[in-house]
Amino acid sequence: MALLSSGSVALAQPAILPNPLPERPPPERVNLLFCGDSLAQGMFLALNGQLRRRETVRVTNGTLHATGVTRSDEHDWPTVSRDLVARHRPNLTLFWVGANDFRPLVVRETRSRFAFGTQAFADGYGRRVGEMVNHAVQAGSRAVWFGLPNVRDAQFANAVRQLNEIQQNAAIAAGAVWIPTWEATSDPQGRFKSSVSLERGPRGFRAEDGVHFTEWGYRRIAALFFDEVENIFPELAEPLGRLTDT
Repeated sequence: MALLSSGSVALAQPAILPNPLPERPPPERVNLLFCGDSLAQGMFLALNGQLRRRETVRVTNGTLHATGVTRSDEHDWPTVSRDLVARHRPNLTLFWVGANDFRPLVVRETRSRFAFGTQAFADGYGRRVGEMVNHAVQAGSRAVWFGLPNVRDAQFANAVRQLNEIQQNAAIAAGAVWIPTWEATSDPQGRFKSSVSLERGPRGFRAEDGVHFTEWGYRRIAALFFDEVENIFPELAEPLGRLTDT
């Protein structure tokens, strides 16, 4: 598998592609849209400078920190993502969201709330993920959904695993490619990993809060997709390009 040039991230869990994945002609330029919470925002900020220097890539920031899929009364991601796709017409949409999604799922129309861990939560949450992906796919965009990473707090980590399962099933069913990040952020025993061993010594790649990443860490996680794009969306490989360790 393709790796970063220094301190690489092995894609221990390969990307999961929906079946079938239709072939498309290569575009002259990749219109790339980032959607999600502070995780997606951090990735956008870490990659923006590098990607904007590429004439064949146009980057749009559709992220908003402190949001989530559960609270449609605060930020309705299915509606927001629909509007972003319609406005910017991306041919590649990257989703990364969920750090705030352990609160009850709010359904404004019925004034209902469903607690995390219930079947009603799973059904409603999965439906919203599917809507987000479907808006992108139906508009002609390739869709990529990054799974949530391992986190420092063990109890929180168990909940993250549950949310990853819901997201993965819904995203793939709607036509997105799933990029797992759990193993890339865990040690061999499955525990939270805060740093990476390099030839010159360990280097931290997680933020102090045990959830987010350093700038370098975001680039490492992004490389799980960017450095494998030729095997996922071959038509985007040349205009999008790989990431390199800088």
